[in-house]
Amino acid sequence: MNSKIKNNFFNFFHRKDLTAIIKSDFVISYQDLFNKANQLANSLSEKGINKNDYVSLLIEDQQTFIESVIALWYLGAVPVPLNTKLLDDEINSILNDYDFKFLITDLRNKIVVSHKDTKLPSLIKIELPQSNSYMFDGADYPIPHINNEAVVIFTSGSTGKPKGVVHTFSSLINSIENGNQILMHQENDRWLASLPFYHIGGFQIICRSLYYGCSMVIPQSFQTKDLADAIAKLNLTHISLVSAQLQKFCYLGQRANKLLKVTLVGGGFIDDELMIEADNLGWKPFRVYGSSETASMVTAISVNKIISKPQSVGKPFNNVEIKISHDSEILIQSNSLFKKYLDDEKETLSKLVNGFYHSGDLGFIDDDGYLFIEARRNDLIVTGGENVNPIEIEKALLQIPFIKEAIVFPKQNKTWGQIVACALVIKDAPNDVKSIKDKLKLSLAGYKIPKEYYFVDELPRTSLGKLEREKIRKMF
Repeated sequence: MNSKIKNNFFNFFHRKDLTAIIKSDFVISYQDLFNKANQLANSLSEKGINKNDYVSLLIEDQQTFIESVIALWYLGAVPVPLNTKLLDDEINSILNDYDFKFLITDLRNKIVVSHKDTKLPSLIKIELPQSNSYMFDGADYPIPHINNEAVVIFTSGSTGKPKGVVHTFSSLINSIENGNQILMHQENDRWLASLPFYHIGGFQIICRSLYYGCSMVIPQSFQTKDLADAIAKLNLTHISLVSAQLQKFCYLGQRANKLLKVTLVGGGFIDDELMIEADNLGWKPFRVYGSSETASMVTAISVNKIISKPQSVGKPFNNVEIKISHDSEILIQSNSLFKKYLDDEKETLSKLVNGFYHSGDLGFIDDDGYLFIEARRNDLIVTGGENVNPIEIEKALLQIPFIKEAIVFPKQNKTWGQIVACALVIKDAPNDVKSIKDKLKLSLAGYKIPKEYYFVDELPRTSLGKLEREKIRKMF
């Protein structure tokens, strides 16, 4: 194993001359970033965080998030980022299901309320100050081993319980090196931090930057205006977007800067016309396909190839093999596959079989080796880059007294990739969408609440009484 891989994400920790983070009002060098993370590690150690602890993160400030991840790596602990859009009860549920001992957060007003039947009273909540405001003496910490666990990324589960996808430093780095076929990193390249770090696509922006000595450009927010300002003014070389973000930029006629090398576009359905339009505006987009379990993208396709291979997600990278099972499921073998699902050996064994990850997606490979996605077997809805489990929403709908039956399904949408829709059977009540939305807001994060509602007298079922999801999709 060469020394660069052995040292993984700590190659540039001593570089005062290399910029790690760029914000609108200041920059921070790699040396300063790692010094701050070292100081924070000392503080977290005093709180009782030790090697191999799984530590949940509920952090909104991107610089604070990066510092916290590196600090936990110094301690040999494993960061577990949580979606900051979730409601308190949803966060409580994850913390309780996995019995996390620590929660690190910078959200002063985010009150985590424990229920009497949960394990949360034992939770140690660590509220971080804003970046730059803590000052502790640092300590010398060892660089983590390549095979250590590096992160747990939550993704929607088929039963409604989120699944914790565990990656090692090795799997993250292998994904980074595989994807460099199209990204072609150089020292001092600039990555826009355009996706939430609690998703694998956002987390890998951090990891790619650390590995190749790139600068992470942190915008004021994920709002279109703030992202557009960063794109226009800060000489970005690499961007990663979901379809909804790219759609907004194209609608505004926003041109990319001339130094841009690549824009990755993933997170669900991406229209061919959108890719072509973006290319005409200088975005140099690649449609990519991957998942949390594969540590980000495993295939990619440029606009030039999309013209001859419409709707394809491209060919596999080096060190990636894709095959199609007898029932059309996409199976993936790669050196970037996840290690396990956290606390779920049964699900791990069902998804990792003979070295292949069973993706749950259906598709085919054409005679030229290009992959096409036809459907998602697990019925997850991908809207604006967020994964939504329809079962979870159906359960919430059925808690509303006047809803007799409910089914949730995706509808294709050029802006969001997909939107959440539902068909309902109502009993003894008017078809009041506002009332339904108001009730759902009490139990679901905003991105999970259906955008379209259909009211029917009955829903189609099989002879055994099972809802026919595919038939319902076609009805609407």
